[in-house]
Amino acid sequence: MLVVDRAVAEYPRFTLGPVTLTLQPGDRVALLGRNGTGKSTLLALMAGLRQPERGTVSAVPSGDDHQLTLRRDVAYVGAALQALPWHSVQEHFRFMAQMYAAWNTDCALALAHELALDVGATTGTLSRGNIVKLNLATAWGRQADILLLDEPTAGLDPIARTDLLRELRRSIHACPNAIVVYATHLLDELPEIHPTRLLVLRDGMVHSHEREAMAPLHVTDLTALLTEAPRRSTPEVA
Repeated sequence: MLVVDRAVAEYPRFTLGPVTLTLQPGDRVALLGRNGTGKSTLLALMAGLRQPERGTVSAVPSGDDHQLTLRRDVAYVGAALQALPWHSVQEHFRFMAQMYAAWNTDCALALAHELALDVGATTGTLSRGNIVKLNLATAWGRQADILLLDEPTAGLDPIARTDLLRELRRSIHACPNAIVVYATHLLDELPEIHPTRLLVLRDGMVHSHEREAMAPLHVTDLTALLTEAPRRSTPEVA
């Protein structure tokens, strides 16, 4: 379980929060918002990559060090290289095996194979699409309870995007108890993750919609949620 309790992240010209929400095992969450609304900041808080100015973020059960627990239990997948650039993909996987007790090399290699990722390639020479594939395979190798995906298909060509979404859908389906948060502004990707909840970031606040409330919505309705006050939303979700 992931608990965000009145968390606030502050920038000189923007404040995210306070955000309060609880994610349960098996939750599939779509995180939507226009550019600059705080999607990446919220994911960074959830991943323990940034500490909130106020409030707390914790994985339950949690140890004494919330940040350490988050970094252990939460896998973050972004577009930037999350590996030492002089390592090959295989060397990176071996390095991860030394870092994480729950690491599963077979799982990482299997997804890398499905994504047609060359495990002998040097990570620092990978294309943007292959970097995302590497980050995704690394996340699956970690066997993390919580998976955060930060616009993983942004900038990919249509074929690479389709392939990645197909493997992502298959991988998510294979981990029914994992919490998955998928941040995107590409609304046509939502059916690929079959979200049980929709979180919309607007004006620094999180507005939540359950599956029943969002089921009949089309892309035009979802687009309206990004800019208009929704009829069924809560700025803070317990």
